[in-house]
Amino acid sequence: MNFNSMGQFFSFIKKRIFFFFILFSGFSVYGQFYHGIEIGSSITNADFMMDTSREPKSSLGFSLGYAAERDLSESVYVKVAVLATKRSFNANNIRGINTSKEKWGLNVIEIPINLGYYLNYNNRNFQIFVEGGLNVDYNMRGFIKNDDETITLDIGNEGSVNRISTGVNVGVGLLFSKRTKVRLYYYNGLTNVLTTENDQWKNKAIGISLNYFLKKREPY
Repeated sequence: MNFNSMGQFFSFIKKRIFFFFILFSGFSVYGQFYHGIEIGSSITNADFMMDTSREPKSSLGFSLGYAAERDLSESVYVKVAVLATKRSFNANNIRGINTSKEKWGLNVIEIPINLGYYLNYNNRNFQIFVEGGLNVDYNMRGFIKNDDETITLDIGNEGSVNRISTGVNVGVGLLFSKRTKVRLYYYNGLTNVLTTENDQWKNKAIGISLNYFLKKREPY
């Protein structure tokens, strides 16, 4: 990443941190706040269309980062995370009668902003929840791997990959012992990752994530 990209990245993060601070400090009635680590794994595919690259197939990805929740009521909460995420998929490169395998991928800083609801929140140690919301992705690196080389894609105003992309996610999960959350989710890209005309790359993924909060969630 060059210095110009670094400056754009830190400016992007600072604006989001300020937004999160306002969001999390704005609720005075239900003031409980929980935060900790989040790790996850996903199977990614894509709505993908290129001249010579076709037939996308799923590939394994991962995420790691920080997550925080703020209660809005007894059962409703808002969750924000900042995750380092890798999304990739396999495709066939078809040129005439020649076909070769390749992998397309993105390394992103992913910021999901979700609204969640506990279906049965009370004193029990076992809770069910549902949540969903918007993802904002800061695309750090795009690449194509084949048998011979790894090609790094240009990102930004003059590149073939957009710096910012968005998506939505929905999920359902379990809270164990008021501290550990396991969530199954579906992610669907909304915006085209590619800047080139007539080409399309929108990631979609099914995944599982694990949250571990630094303090136990207490009922009201």
